[in-house]
Amino acid sequence: MRSLLNLADFRAFFIVQFLGAFNDNLFKNALVLLITFRLSDSAEETGFLITLAAGLFILPFFLFSSFAGQLADHFCKTRMIRWVKFAEIVIMGLGAYGLLAGQLEVLFAALFLMGAQSTFFGPIKYSILPEIVPEEKLLRANAWVSGSTFIAILIGTILGGIGVMLDGGEEVMSLAVIVTAILGFAASFLINKRLHSHLQISIDWNPLLSAWRMMREMAQFHLPWRSLWAISWFWFLGAVLLSQIPNLVKYDLHADDQVVVAYLTLFSVGIAIGSALISKLMKNGLHLFWHALILLLMSLFLALAVWSIQLTGWQISTAPMGIGQLIVLWPANLSLVFLLLFSILGGAYIVPLYTLLQSATPEAERARMVAANNILNALFMVVSSLLLMLGYSLQISLLNQLLLIAVGNLLAVVLMRYFAKQVGRRQL
Repeated sequence: MRSLLNLADFRAFFIVQFLGAFNDNLFKNALVLLITFRLSDSAEETGFLITLAAGLFILPFFLFSSFAGQLADHFCKTRMIRWVKFAEIVIMGLGAYGLLAGQLEVLFAALFLMGAQSTFFGPIKYSILPEIVPEEKLLRANAWVSGSTFIAILIGTILGGIGVMLDGGEEVMSLAVIVTAILGFAASFLINKRLHSHLQISIDWNPLLSAWRMMREMAQFHLPWRSLWAISWFWFLGAVLLSQIPNLVKYDLHADDQVVVAYLTLFSVGIAIGSALISKLMKNGLHLFWHALILLLMSLFLALAVWSIQLTGWQISTAPMGIGQLIVLWPANLSLVFLLLFSILGGAYIVPLYTLLQSATPEAERARMVAANNILNALFMVVSSLLLMLGYSLQISLLNQLLLIAVGNLLAVVLMRYFAKQVGRRQL
């Protein structure tokens, strides 16, 4: 990591993207906790508003990703980053007003705009790395960006939830999101390298039509296109687990918010560990045959985590237990270990695929390939929500739904094996 941080442009970009991910989740979780405990009066209303909030944040990825990818390939990425980070200051100003006034309409508008801001930053985030990092360090750079993003998400989620529930929490969070946005904007000026622009690339102003055209164009690049689908499958799994951990902890483990934080922490830390490990283990090249094995083990550990909770059901009392009680409760405590192993493998799975997507895509097309990835990621996350809702409507318990997903992951193993046979070994 020290050799990467010695690169001034990477160091500045690393700070910018970390603060951005942190601020997104600081604001989002503050809003979720505010809705849950102060701005809603029933479980039905709370569930509806939180689902609406999630939808508003993800909607811009459908609407604007193709346009964002075109802009990132058309203009200088350094300049684009500064404009996007300036927009974050304005948006967080609106969000701060919403927090202070307690106006849900304003908060939802700010959340939608934050999603839009993230949409425009996304294609820049991964397409810029090959331009500021030497090729032999690209895998490690992706590992640190991916791992640190999950750590930023974790920290922002925890502090957003804690901060807004303090006395005067709305004022604290209003100041925090604005200050963080200003720091991110300031850090963007430390990226000094003037990056390439491709002004010959035309911009299509019809977002839906341009998205369809862009997806068709990117499908011509077979190797990164396949990695794009594999990446989106990871986000399908991640969306299911991250969204359902609170339900799992509250209703299946009968545990408190400390255990929710523990599970979220393990998941994020595991991704970071896996990202760091894979950058060292595969520093001389990427063998995609390993990805099928990784998915197979992920299915195994997810199933073991579910079974460890199911086997503990008869021991769980009606009073919510804390993390101290869970640690000594056998075999439920094994679920912590299995979740950590699952997330470590997730980090090892995702980083090489991002690296492959970048290195196998021509420079002039790279940002649009990342934008196509964002669209597909968002689609997979929406599908995961719809499938969970369908499962609940059919009265399938969450634990059984997770087991079904573990089984469904085996199909992805078969597809990854087929993908690996076509790609073989590619040096990154």
